[in-house]
Amino acid sequence: MTALDDTPVTGEPAAIPPKRAEFLRSHDLFVTRVIAACRNAGEQQALRRALGKPVNEVPARTHAVLLKPRQTEDDGPDLPLVPYEAGDKRPFYAVAALIAARPRAQRVDTGTPRDDEEKDHSAPAADKGPGASNFRLGGTSLGESLALAVTRRDDAIKEKGAENRLHLMVRQDVEGLHRMLPSVVRLVSGTGVHVDYARLLRDLHAWPRYRDDVATRWLESYYRTLGAEREKAKAVTDR
Repeated sequence: MTALDDTPVTGEPAAIPPKRAEFLRSHDLFVTRVIAACRNAGEQQALRRALGKPVNEVPARTHAVLLKPRQTEDDGPDLPLVPYEAGDKRPFYAVAALIAARPRAQRVDTGTPRDDEEKDHSAPAADKGPGASNFRLGGTSLGESLALAVTRRDDAIKEKGAENRLHLMVRQDVEGLHRMLPSVVRLVSGTGVHVDYARLLRDLHAWPRYRDDVATRWLESYYRTLGAEREKAKAVTDR
């Protein structure tokens, strides 16, 4: 897959909201199906155990969740979450684990828990994700999400620390990137900023061959967003 490749990651028809680039539709569908799987406490925990690990080191239960055929949105033939024909499966495993590890505030609505949630409070009742239509047409990069987290009014993330972490991350090879992702995504999500996991999935697929392109995009979107958010804040202050 190339940085400009629009080949879908799965052949399943997608019922994704409009106002989203076509090349992200299958990625959005993967995210939607993983979120649905995470409504089961056992499957969510199994996916979470893949955090930062290469595919050959994840537990057998994780493989089962991602590779067993399951019902699809359009009631077509049952399909696995990760397509069997995918060459590099690690991005799928990584993103599924990151979705499963989201803060509880991003995974559940308040209300009466289901039976499985009463037994395990890590199980989500109803996902509160913003949906694909709330991200940019071509995807919201991790750099932009990090900048949005930095500009939160509660100053939960120090700008210098975030900048240093981003610069370190974009210099990593595949192994280094996957080691760093869980802590960076946790940092962003902890401020209430939602990560565009579909765009992240696409970027992870491109990283081995097009790291420089992806890294430049992350850095540019970080600094551009940081500047834009400061201008917004200044305009409010000057009123």
